[in-house]
Amino acid sequence: MASPDSYEGLIAGPDVRRLAGLLGGAAISLLIPQRMDPAVARAIHAAVNLLGRRLHRRIADNMRRALPPDPGFDADAAADAFLLMFVEDAWGRSRGVRRFGWRPQVRVEGMDRLDAALARGRGAILWSLRFASATAIKQAFYHAGRPLVHLSRAEHGSPTRTRVGVDWAAPLYCRAENPYLAERVVIPLDRSLSYLKTLKRRLGENAAVSIFAEHTGRQNVPARVLSAEFEFAIGAPSLAWSEDAALLTASAHREGPFRYRIEIGEEIPVDRSISRKEFNQAAVSALAGRLEALIRRDPADWQGWMHRAFP
Repeated sequence: MASPDSYEGLIAGPDVRRLAGLLGGAAISLLIPQRMDPAVARAIHAAVNLLGRRLHRRIADNMRRALPPDPGFDADAAADAFLLMFVEDAWGRSRGVRRFGWRPQVRVEGMDRLDAALARGRGAILWSLRFASATAIKQAFYHAGRPLVHLSRAEHGSPTRTRVGVDWAAPLYCRAENPYLAERVVIPLDRSLSYLKTLKRRLGENAAVSIFAEHTGRQNVPARVLSAEFEFAIGAPSLAWSEDAALLTASAHREGPFRYRIEIGEEIPVDRSISRKEFNQAAVSALAGRLEALIRRDPADWQGWMHRAFP
């Protein structure tokens, strides 16, 4: 059996499918002008609805279980919108295999909050939530002249931890994001903490560091979101507390075909008069509240429906 801090075999079926999807999509995108992307996405979406009815039904049922009863909410329509959002993001990532190959429309709300945080000179952590498009978040900050230092795992973008998945599929998946980043800081497979030194240096240089919130890590804090218990890694708030850096949230929301609005939330005040453990718990509670509010407001934009089942 493979060690949890090593590759888990050479190759697996999901690796082949991921590589074929990215490379095939990239090849097809060479033949299609970007102005036709909305039509292409609608065609792929129609095929997904035809061939993936079980998936559509699973997403809609998950929404019904999670969200409070509302006569104005149509779970089937929301699931349909979710799948279109998912298709657009996947098609865009295929275009992004070519450097700067995907150029959606992006705009940022709340940049003044980040600027105010950086004005204090201690750096800022953007605790990002899984809405609409992770790539759009990175593009938006790049175009605003504030490219992010982004933390990700070695296997980010790979469906497995095999050698082919980590060394081939993951880098290909990341090609859509990398041109827009100031730096990608990688958590290695063995989960050693050397990457923390890099993050602390970047915060000391007053950089904006992005860390995705909806992951688990070495240490986690539970919090309830809608009808389910979540576990949130405490790396972001712990780092903000230790370095006296600002802690904000960020999320991407679909406004139309290949159009995204990035929202920077208000700062979560970093209280160093309490213990790090107490602050981590308070920060996770605040994050969970924001996540739930955003899911209720924009249910079709939350990528979590694909990964999390609600009772």
